[in-house]
Amino acid sequence: MQYDYRQEGSERCVKAMKKSGKLVIALAGVILGVLLLLIGNRAREEESTAADPPVTTETKSAETYREELEARMEAICAQVAGAGVVDVIVTLDGGYEYVYASDKKLTSGGESVSYVTVGSGDNESLVYISERAPGIVGIGVVCSGGMDASVRREITGLLSAAFGVGSNKIYVTGRK
Repeated sequence: MQYDYRQEGSERCVKAMKKSGKLVIALAGVILGVLLLLIGNRAREEESTAADPPVTTETKSAETYREELEARMEAICAQVAGAGVVDVIVTLDGGYEYVYASDKKLTSGGESVSYVTVGSGDNESLVYISERAPGIVGIGVVCSGGMDASVRREITGLLSAAFGVGSNKIYVTGRK
């Protein structure tokens, strides 16, 4: 029978480490190293996606948003007693606004704003926070019952409350 000195040496090494408490420290170091590698990879993945607006399969334009608003408004106004057939037109204030992280500093000449970026060189990009839908500038409603003052008042109040638009920006009229 041949005696394996390497196995005896490794067993003595493990026993010595157990005795001195270094085995626990060595295992903790290995586990910590693996965790740091995993966290580092995850942070890099998040960094690469955090700078750009989220990519969705359906990119919504201001025109699509306006059409959806009009359809929703027509559907809800048609539910008002006496409204009858309803057509709605919406005017928007520009397009979508993308919000990026920025750093504001007060200087002797006023306020200085700089945008927060990630990466460097050609890979540098702004840190995306969110997007804001365009605001509603005005709403025009044409409906069969629009000549009746109570129907106009109901539709104006409904649209104002549901979409956060001042009643002075909503015009309701009757159909010819």
